[in-house]
Amino acid sequence: MGRKPVNIDKKKNIIALHDAGKSQHEISRQLHISRQCIRQTIRKFDQLHTVATKPGSERPPKVTDRQKRAIKLEQLRDDTLSLADLVRYAYINLNLTITRQTVSRILHEFNMVSYTAPRKPRTTPIQRRNRLRWCHEHLSWSVNDWSNVIFSDETNFEILHRKNRIYIRRFRTDSTRFERYQKRVHKGGGIGLWSYLTCHGLGPLVIYDGRLNSVKYIDILEHHLSAALQKFPSQQSQKILYQQDNARPHVSAQTQEYLKEQRVKLIPWPANSPDLNIIENIWSILDQK
Repeated sequence: MGRKPVNIDKKKNIIALHDAGKSQHEISRQLHISRQCIRQTIRKFDQLHTVATKPGSERPPKVTDRQKRAIKLEQLRDDTLSLADLVRYAYINLNLTITRQTVSRILHEFNMVSYTAPRKPRTTPIQRRNRLRWCHEHLSWSVNDWSNVIFSDETNFEILHRKNRIYIRRFRTDSTRFERYQKRVHKGGGIGLWSYLTCHGLGPLVIYDGRLNSVKYIDILEHHLSAALQKFPSQQSQKILYQQDNARPHVSAQTQEYLKEQRVKLIPWPANSPDLNIIENIWSILDQK
């Protein structure tokens, strides 16, 4: 265990007692400091007229500024590199042995933080062009225009096979710690919901079993779409537009024939654009709950 450094207040006391005529042996017994430290403090004060530590007299940093910039540039070249990868890079390329904590502090000095990359739908150039065209076509729509749209969608909530983790902390000697587990199944364990959203409020949550197909989807529309249409004033009935995405049960010939028979007007919807449907926010709130 190394010797503790003497703070500046004790050094000032050493100089004060020395000026008062005390010997180094007496100062050492009074302040409980070694005579070597007292001798060095007095000699330093006689030379520099101060007891403060000289700039640059501390232990030099192990990582230079140039090496820090090299680590930062390596992270910028590939933003998916982990701290362990950067430790390996510093050892191989910079001949530097450092820990992951040191790398993390270096990156924080450059205001670089880590986060989980968000998941987004994969889109083709044609799909991106169609989405942009759709946005330009509806850019001039007013609130009244959007109030004529019935936004609908279905979702599936996992109950027994959720992706979130449950962290448990128990004593190592606790023999019952493995009795606490998270249930999972290979198939099933979820619940399918369909609903709609209008300017007049939310529709009911319709539960269906299994995967949604054209027959189930048409049955849902048969029992619940008329209730959504009845919420609009009669003079607005000719302007109502029904929104649905391009899922297979929605665009099948059987479903399209049914919507045509019921004279339901569809709003054109670009492919691979779930983020444009405002009911997605409702599904997110329900999933968090």
